[in-house]
Amino acid sequence: MIDLWLLAAWLLTDVLATCSVWHYRHNLAPAPSAQTPRVAILCAIKGVNETTAQFLDALCHQRYPVYRLVFALESSSDPVLPLLEAMRQRLAGSIAVDIVIAGHATERAQKVHNLLAALHTLQDEDKVVVFADADILPDEGWLSQLIRPVATDGLAASSGYRWQLPTDRCWPSLIVAAADLSIATAVRSARWNVCWGGSLALDRAALNQIDLPSVWNRAASDDLTLTAALRAHGMRINAPLHVLVPSPAAYGWSRLFSFARRQYLLVRTYLPGHWLVAGWTLCLPAVAATIAVRETFGGRWWTSSFILGSMALLWVRLRIRRRIADLLLPRDAIPAARATLAFAQWAWPLIHLVHLGAFLASVVGQRFTWAGVHYRLEGRSVSVERRSI
Repeated sequence: MIDLWLLAAWLLTDVLATCSVWHYRHNLAPAPSAQTPRVAILCAIKGVNETTAQFLDALCHQRYPVYRLVFALESSSDPVLPLLEAMRQRLAGSIAVDIVIAGHATERAQKVHNLLAALHTLQDEDKVVVFADADILPDEGWLSQLIRPVATDGLAASSGYRWQLPTDRCWPSLIVAAADLSIATAVRSARWNVCWGGSLALDRAALNQIDLPSVWNRAASDDLTLTAALRAHGMRINAPLHVLVPSPAAYGWSRLFSFARRQYLLVRTYLPGHWLVAGWTLCLPAVAATIAVRETFGGRWWTSSFILGSMALLWVRLRIRRRIADLLLPRDAIPAARATLAFAQWAWPLIHLVHLGAFLASVVGQRFTWAGVHYRLEGRSVSVERRSI
C-alpha cells in the first residue's frame, strides 16, 4: 500500500510540474514599464571571458531613458578594469559609469562584499536599484520589463531568471542547463518567489527599509538573504515570466558538482523551506521509479504504467519548454537551447540522478568554494578560509 501511495504521489508531482510549465507558457506577455524612474544598475564583475564584451555592450543599449552603471571589482589588477575604463570614456555624456574597487572580503562572500561597495555609490535620484550578473546577455528590452512590477505596480522587488545555454556539447554543461530549466520554467507566486541576483530590481525605499547593508553583513549569498529580508518585512517579490535572460555557460564534472552543491547548501542555510520542497521533488521520483522498476521485474506489470506516464509527462514538458525558448530567446540562442532539450529527452534519468546527488551532498558540511575563494559557514554567517587564485 505504501508503494502504491508513493507511485501515485510521483505521478501527481509530475502532473503538477507539467501544469506549471503549461501555465508559464500560456501567461507569457511582454510588458515594458510605463513609468521610467532613474535606475542604477549594480554589477559585481570579475575577470574577462568570451561573453564579457557582449554583456557590457548589452548594458549600453537598453531601451530605457535614464539609467547609470556601477561596476564593483575585487582588485584594481582585474583584467576587466581596462575594458570598463574604456567603456566609461566612450559613454561619457550619455550613460554615467562608476567603477569601485571593493578589496578582498574576509567575513562575507566576495560578490556580496563587492555589491556592498557599489551600494555606497547610490544617489538620491536613483529610485530603482537593479542587480545584474556579468554572465547574462540581456536584450534591449530587459531593463524596462524587469523594473515594471516595481516602477508601475509598486512592488518591492522584481526578479528575472536565467536560461543557461551550453557553449559546448559536453555532458556536464548539458546536465546543468537541463536541470536548471526545472527552476526557470516553474510556476511563479509573489508569496513564494525567490530573488535571483543575476537579474533583480529593487525599489529604493524597500532597500532602505530592510537595511540591506545589515542584511548582507557576513552573508554568503546576496539574493537568498535579500529574499528572506523582504519576506520578514511582509514585502512581495514579483517574477515577470518574460524576463528569462540567456546565460552562456560551460561546466566540467568538478565544477558541476561544486556549483550545484553550493546552490543547495546556501538554500538550506537561508531558505530551508524551499530546500525541503526541492528535496521532495528530487527524492520522491528516484524512490518511486526504483519501486516501479522493481515491481515491474517482479511480475507486477501494471506498475510500468507509472514509468510510462512519467515519461509521457516529461516529453510534454520538454515540448512546451521548446516553445518557450522559441518565444523568449534570441535567434542565435535557439540551437543551444534545443540541444539541451534534445539531450534531456533521453538522458533525464542521468540528469535527475546528478541533480539528486548534488542535493544530497548539501545535507552535510559547511564549506564551499566560489570563484576561487574557499568559505566556511557558521550558522548564517560566512568567513573566508583561503583563496586559491
